[in-house]
Amino acid sequence: MSTAVDFAARLIDPAAIVAAGHSAVLGYVSPSRPGANFGAKPITAEYARALTAAGLDIVSIWQYGKPGDPTPSDWTTGFAGGVRMAEQALTTHLRIGGPRYAPIFFAVDEDISLRQWNDTAVEFFRGVNSVLGTAWTGIYGHSRVCAWAIEDNVVGRRGEFSWVWQTRAWSGAERERRAVLYQRIIDTPADPGPLIDGTHVDVDDILAPDFGQWSLDRSAAVPPFTELDRLGAAHSSRDGARITNFVLHTQEGNGTAESLAAYLNNPANGVSYHYTVRDGIVVRVVDEHRAAWSVLSANPFTVNLCFAGSRAAWSREQWLAIDGDLRVAAFLAVRSAHRHGYATEVIAPPYRIGEGITDHHYVTQALGIGTHTDVGPNFPWDVFAAHVAGFAGHGVNAIDARAAAAPWLGARRTDGEAVTPDGQGRFAEFDHGYVYWHPATGAHAIPSPIMTKYAELGWEAGPLGYPTAEHTELPDARGTGPGQAQAFQGGTIYRRAGRPAHWVHGAIGARWAASGFEHGELGWPTSDEIAHDDGAYQEFEFGRIYWAPEQIVALRNSGDPDTPLARPA
Repeated sequence: MSTAVDFAARLIDPAAIVAAGHSAVLGYVSPSRPGANFGAKPITAEYARALTAAGLDIVSIWQYGKPGDPTPSDWTTGFAGGVRMAEQALTTHLRIGGPRYAPIFFAVDEDISLRQWNDTAVEFFRGVNSVLGTAWTGIYGHSRVCAWAIEDNVVGRRGEFSWVWQTRAWSGAERERRAVLYQRIIDTPADPGPLIDGTHVDVDDILAPDFGQWSLDRSAAVPPFTELDRLGAAHSSRDGARITNFVLHTQEGNGTAESLAAYLNNPANGVSYHYTVRDGIVVRVVDEHRAAWSVLSANPFTVNLCFAGSRAAWSREQWLAIDGDLRVAAFLAVRSAHRHGYATEVIAPPYRIGEGITDHHYVTQALGIGTHTDVGPNFPWDVFAAHVAGFAGHGVNAIDARAAAAPWLGARRTDGEAVTPDGQGRFAEFDHGYVYWHPATGAHAIPSPIMTKYAELGWEAGPLGYPTAEHTELPDARGTGPGQAQAFQGGTIYRRAGRPAHWVHGAIGARWAASGFEHGELGWPTSDEIAHDDGAYQEFEFGRIYWAPEQIVALRNSGDPDTPLARPA
């Protein structure tokens, strides 16, 4: 049986670990707690490279606090602590060379009870899930903690195994059969572990081919689809509710994903979904952090998707004819569940009440809300559930999904994802651009020419914030090729082919829009805003727009003096 070692006191010579007969190191990505001085907390990028060069696998683990210490056990810090520590763990894991597609194991290093698990510890792991995704969350603890984590769906699964690392301590003779690691020898003052390079270590049995090691490529296939942003105004606040279900719907009509989205974007129609799907086109109508108008009083805790052009009366054969869209829906459901930390279990008829992925009829029959029966009695739940299981096992995230839908990005350059300085966003670099993700805005690809301007303005930490939509190609009859525009939280970047990009926003941006954007009388922007006295102005091809408090004036270049440009009626 192959074995791994874990240790915290100091960085042990990799060659000595190999000579002792071990094949892996469980390395800490957590810092030493105040008052401690562990030389291997965290391991360094240089040490990780040395381990790899020696032929050793690496698995990432986190433990900061300690029972009875002024710095309390990590699990006692609840959801907020889980979020905070997962962000720190992921940042360190990526910085020292860990791939995004590998779990991080979080320690429960004491004999906690089921009540302590239910009251506090499980919430800590749900906080971790919200950052890493359930698919990449692991746990260290006694046999019962491992089983509770699997039952509550807060750790990832790999086939018949789960990301659980069982310790012999407090387990007695119990063994968790789904564990990937078992800590068989525990170094204590009374019973020291084996000595390697002058340091005592713990020894762990490796129980599965995939035990979380960095060296495996776990990137998953993504179904081909194009995702469009058509965010409208038909939504409401979730009022603090936790998302627990992904719900499927039929349209009962013949629309396309885009035509249905256009209908949903009219608040007067009183209905909306987060996504519409047909023929490989996905339209995002409502951001997942808002409630769509789909399932009455269940709106606050659900994410909703509608198969455009579908009907509840369809036969199984008709559903199977759109298997590509079923795969896309399964992927979106798993992506949503990983993003928000709810279960990926498929809840099919006969229903039971719980977290997971289901349909509108579940809301009616199981929850007693409304009267709808879609997606209908012939929906191929077996096929759909198989798709969900495939994606859930791989834990594909939003950045991967966006990249798969934007092949123009080219090859990936970033190994995993980088964390933005605010600790909330993520991004990855590709040959021809970047993909940025934030929980409030989702994932969006930024082409390199626009990225140059974005970088000049300070990336997401600057006035633009995060991207809120995909870039748009703009026809330019007078130019050398199509231009580009991309919307961000703080305005829009416009770039004419072959020219520098410029930022348009605020009152000046609104006045330019009223003139007809780049096809209007002012043409393309040729500068960013320029401060002037107590206001600002911005240059355009054929004029400029001045802004001062409570006044804005657009002038078209037409000689001396310039001609004021009238606002269209």
